Amino acid sequence: MARRSGEGDQQESRKAVSDSEEILRAKYYDYCSARVCDVFMELDEARVFELARAAEERAGVSPGALNFRDLASLLVEQLLGDMSLPDFDSWAEDYKQNPEQYDPYLLGLWKSSVAVDSGR
Repeated sequence: MARRSGEGDQQESRKAVSDSEEILRAKYYDYCSARVCDVFMELDEARVFELARAAEERAGVSPGALNFRDLASLLVEQLLGDMSLPDFDSWAEDYKQNPEQYDPYLLGLWKSSVAVDSGR
């Protein structure tokens, strides 16, 4: 997995994982968000243009027929389809067994979406 610079959630990997489903779901969304962001950051302008043209072709419209918002939506759908993001249940099971594999990719955004005990 490619990773842009950042510290990740290193402190989380050092402790036993006994997270509630709410925390696991928040961490899962954090992980997926980071992975999607990584893919976007790796794209250069020429590749975005290429992917946009391919999306128009798949949609069966002529080049330039879609507004940018619709085109961007098709592009995001294509990129997500090309990524191998796990479903939540698979990710959660693997995370419980190997948090150190995932924690460096967490941006810490999950902490703002759940109530975390002060001792955590």
